[in-house]
Amino acid sequence: MPSLENLLRQFNGEQLVLLGINVREDRDTVLQFVRDQGLSYDNLPDESGEVSEMYGVSSTPMKMLLDAEGNVIGAALGYREWDSDEVKELLRLLMKTT
Repeated sequence: MPSLENLLRQFNGEQLVLLGINVREDRDTVLQFVRDQGLSYDNLPDESGEVSEMYGVSSTPMKMLLDAEGNVIGAALGYREWDSDEVKELLRLLMKTT
């Protein structure tokens, strides 16, 4: 998650929103996790798993890229270094075309 925090800082002022969805975790557990990790981006509990099911999440961690209308334009399973030059370049390209 440090790379996500770093990515968010590097895109400060640009139209990038980072939102964590915690699958089948209760609100108190999510809030404690956010505090413990020092996360600055919003994290929401998906206690029933309904949101995850809507987007076809079958395993975690999973990152999904959505356009301004909520359409999935990319996805990645597993851990990644989200603040790499390649990812930043891809995000900037996607932000221009959507």
